[in-house]
Amino acid sequence: MTGTVMRMDGCGRSCVAWLRRHAVRPRREDEGSATLVGAALVVAAAVLIGVLAAAGNIVLRQSQARTAADMAALGAASALWRGDGTPCAVAAWLSDANAGNLQRCDVDGDDVSVSVHVPTDVPFVDHVTADARAGPRPCAN
Repeated sequence: MTGTVMRMDGCGRSCVAWLRRHAVRPRREDEGSATLVGAALVVAAAVLIGVLAAAGNIVLRQSQARTAADMAALGAASALWRGDGTPCAVAAWLSDANAGNLQRCDVDGDDVSVSVHVPTDVPFVDHVTADARAGPRPCAN
């Protein structure tokens, strides 16, 4: 070997010609298969991104629904304890302020239970729902 060029003694043009004749060439039925595989990978990536975006939106809306339900329940329980207005009206106002829709409001003694749903941007999941309950904590004797 001299320098960076490797010499093949005894093999010149005849070796190159032999390699060209016996080289593995793609068969006619395989032509264009890389294009099909590439297109399938692009479609698979697009579907994966869509599924991840939908799952992210659902998780975000669940968190938003829990926050709206907690705020509505706490506000309604506070209004019940203070005697300010009707607790369910306060719960409806607070759930609307937190981008939710009050579905149910039950007053049971000093406790208030609410159910709030928040719409999603996902076609197959219209909305997510969260429930919350608030009231005074019983004192231990």
